[in-house]
Amino acid sequence: MNIAKIEIVYIHEKAREIERLLKIEEDSSPFYRTKSEITTEGTTLKVIIVSEDIPALRGSFNTFMNWLMAIEEGMKL
Repeated sequence: MNIAKIEIVYIHEKAREIERLLKIEEDSSPFYRTKSEITTEGTTLKVIIVSEDIPALRGSFNTFMNWLMAIEEGMKL
C-alpha cells in the first residue's frame, strides 16, 4: 500500500511554545492509523503526518489545524 504524507509549515515567533502545546495535545489524543512528527527550527514549526489510510491522514491534518487555530486565538487573549 502507498504511504501518504502531509507537511504543515507554520511560522510564528513563539514556535517553540506552540510545539510544546501541540505535543501535549498529541500525547493526549490517540492517533492509531497515523504517525506524526513535530519539530521547530527558529520561528518555523513543522508538523509531518504520515499514513497509509487517507481518511485517517485527513482527520489528523484537520485536528492539527484546529489545534493551531485554537492556540493562535488563545495567544491573542
